[in-house]
Amino acid sequence: MFKGINQIEFSKQFHSNDACFEYLVKHKWRKGFTCIRCGGTAWYKGRTSYHRRCKKCMYYESVTFNTVFHDLKMPILKAFQMMFRVASKKKGISTVELRTEVGVQRKTAWFFKRKLQIAMRPGGSEILKNKVEMDETLIGGYSQNEPGRSLADKQAVMIGIEKLDHERIGNNGLKHIEGFESDIFQQAVDEMVEKGTQITTDDYPSWAALKKEMPNLTTKKSQKGKGFKELHQQMMLVKIWLRGIHHKCSPAYLKDYLNEYAFIFNHRKCRRWIFQRLLSNLMHLEPQPFARKKKICACFT
Repeated sequence: MFKGINQIEFSKQFHSNDACFEYLVKHKWRKGFTCIRCGGTAWYKGRTSYHRRCKKCMYYESVTFNTVFHDLKMPILKAFQMMFRVASKKKGISTVELRTEVGVQRKTAWFFKRKLQIAMRPGGSEILKNKVEMDETLIGGYSQNEPGRSLADKQAVMIGIEKLDHERIGNNGLKHIEGFESDIFQQAVDEMVEKGTQITTDDYPSWAALKKEMPNLTTKKSQKGKGFKELHQQMMLVKIWLRGIHHKCSPAYLKDYLNEYAFIFNHRKCRRWIFQRLLSNLMHLEPQPFARKKKICACFT
């Protein structure tokens, strides 16, 4: 399995389409071939080394079948190159840069990156646990005559971080929310935090209203962010990442960008395995035809 974030080593291993297909074969059938139709394990070689034909039911299967790579409209080598760039660049990469570096059309880069962001959705290992701090923030530019928590031209985001010893932080979690009501906060907590985890927030009224229903919730004064130093640093980093790399983001796809940021941040201590983790997620993701993502927003960031 490929380990590392070195471009030279990556290019040596994945130098052709056949090399990429062979890598998928080793990953998908590493425990042996199993027919998805009848469950048979014996097989004949297909027309290429990355095709299998079941000896029992004669079903013909490609290594890309029922994965995101099925019926790919570009060379798989370019897909691997985009995967590597998105996963390995700590500060992210826009689709405009992907298009230029890999040599694909703008829509192709946009669409494939949407697939990557879907594969970056948080799983069980990204659920926040131990001691957690949470807060809400707004993402968007200045809105004239709309002070405070107005959602007219801004988007609300819930952010949570795991607090470790010696002022260190573990994983973070980000979720696009619809507002600042207590029931929305509770739903976000249920999705982002492991049940029974000790949670600390500021004393915003919506949090205070949840203290009766959530005995594990503690509130304290924010002191203009001084009481939640690490948490507010993460808020700042997310906003800088969005504005500096992607410049703008459609509300329809904000959750995908938040997933991308959280995925890269949460793998910061095991970056040697981040490409393999992303590939594994893609191999277990159902095909994403263009019709399913046909509503392309105005921003191709």
